[in-house]
Amino acid sequence: MKVKRKKIRVKRKSTLRNELRYLLLITVICLVLAFVLVFVTDRVPSFLDRTIQKQEDRIAGEKMEDIEKGMIEKAGKENIDNLIKKYKDKAKAKGLY
Repeated sequence: MKVKRKKIRVKRKSTLRNELRYLLLITVICLVLAFVLVFVTDRVPSFLDRTIQKQEDRIAGEKMEDIEKGMIEKAGKENIDNLIKKYKDKAKAKGLY
């Protein structure tokens, strides 16, 4: 009588998974080394300072524009015309205009 043999399934690990794990590990190691190198050479604080300064300048510029618009609206069109006339009169008196 013949005996049937059971087929044993061998699970093979995916080579793609192994390659991705190694790639991820290498990437993490490189990032850690890059951060260590950056902090040792003290480049990050100057970069952060420049970035923060640019944001502060942008925000300050936007607020100044809002303030200028508010002042013009407060002064009104008539007051601006009066100020221009006064300036021209003073300039004429000094002989500049």
